[in-house]
Amino acid sequence: MRSTCLAELLWGKKARFSYLIFATLILLFGMLGSREIWTQEHRWADIVYTMFYHHDFLHPILDGHDYYDKPLLSYWLIAGFTTLCGKLTTGAMRLPSALAGLLAVSSIYWLGSHLKDKRLGLLAGWMLLTTFYFIFWARTSSADMLNMAGSLFAVAWYFAKKSKANLFDYTVFFLILALTALCKGLVGPVVAILVILPDVILQRSWKKHLQWRVVVAVLIALIIYILPFWASAHFSRENYGANGFYEVYRENMMRYFQPFDHKGPFYTYFIYLPIYLLPWTFFFIPALFYLKPRWSSLSSHAKWMVLSTLILFLFFTLSGSRRSYYVLPIVPFAILLTADWILSGRDLTKRFLWAGRVAALFFVLWVSNFIVVQPLYYSQASMEDFSADLQAIATQIKPASKWKFVLLDPESKVRFYLHLSPEIINESVVGNREEQTQTTLLKTWPILRHPPQDTILISRKMYLPLLKEILKGYVIVENKPGFIKKVLKVSDENATVAFIPKR
Repeated sequence: MRSTCLAELLWGKKARFSYLIFATLILLFGMLGSREIWTQEHRWADIVYTMFYHHDFLHPILDGHDYYDKPLLSYWLIAGFTTLCGKLTTGAMRLPSALAGLLAVSSIYWLGSHLKDKRLGLLAGWMLLTTFYFIFWARTSSADMLNMAGSLFAVAWYFAKKSKANLFDYTVFFLILALTALCKGLVGPVVAILVILPDVILQRSWKKHLQWRVVVAVLIALIIYILPFWASAHFSRENYGANGFYEVYRENMMRYFQPFDHKGPFYTYFIYLPIYLLPWTFFFIPALFYLKPRWSSLSSHAKWMVLSTLILFLFFTLSGSRRSYYVLPIVPFAILLTADWILSGRDLTKRFLWAGRVAALFFVLWVSNFIVVQPLYYSQASMEDFSADLQAIATQIKPASKWKFVLLDPESKVRFYLHLSPEIINESVVGNREEQTQTTLLKTWPILRHPPQDTILISRKMYLPLLKEILKGYVIVENKPGFIKKVLKVSDENATVAFIPKR
């Protein structure tokens, strides 16, 4: 009885779209800045920080090198929220992705409602919201959630407006595609077009869209898309070598047909699509299994859900460049397919109830993980705490303005948390980190032979035993383990360590 009431409350007769939005706000925005920078997030942090440092928002630079691998819009969005917040923080960095996640949940609800009914829209929305990797990327600073949300929003707009589209509707549609392309690249618009094509074919409506309004809308969108690239080239920075248009070709065309990195095996997405759909994989697989006996009785919209998922899967699989998270744009369409199966068939009530239980259980798990466990994990041991400790100890020896810094292969997030200039020297290591000796470190980092007395050296814990012998008499400041690490007695060899001269 309780399960019945729960399912009815989430996507049944008693359901409200406002409940879904409220839950989305809690899950995507709650304690958004509690987790420290995660791997690739440092790129967005460093690039945006450097943009503010040089007062140049047209020429992205990473670690002192020209870096136009991604278009400018994802950086501009972070810069905008940084200005509003008054400071570049992890929360400000992730706000664009969280808002994109909110847009994605709203879009899949809107799309499901137009394809079938409100119940499908609500079920798909709750399923997407309780998919682990959707939440993960919606709480991560990158262009991937912006890309997924943009393509999904464009598809939802198309289905809502396709029957009586006017110039405004076409213009908005292509502007969505242009802005999506300015976040990550051409893959967003391509995804939207690929999943719209089956509907155009099934409905035989292609002639309907061949009109002057489409041409005008495309031209307006192209101008918007080209403007940032034109501005970057026109207001050129001295000695800036990266070309935005070439990077579009390199990161999209060349990477697809002649990949230069990320060459995952052809079966990559056979593994990662089920993983990225968890926990709904346990419904997705039966939904696929029952497609053959149900195919003749499926509505045209249900067939479109199947074809769109299949086409996207083939598109990404045929690409020469494959990575686990490239599968993210397929997830909402696979979710729609699965939701439609849950709401159909003879055992509807059983599926309906189980879906409600799964959604409720995993919503609680995701909330506890992202809003409770992660803040506890970093409590009393964050990089912000380390930065405060370092500043307090260093200023007891000399005023802050007297200190210089040199980075000796620390984690990439160090520059962000210590608010260091992008021009700070960052020395890498030669060979495997685990195989270093005093001799190799002295050879790789000559500064260790005669370290300046006004320079704080920042490195990582794995080098601590070797550096202790070289830098005798230095004050050592370590990034202490957090509550959970202390309980589990986990040693983080990549933890940040600072060496401060006593004089």
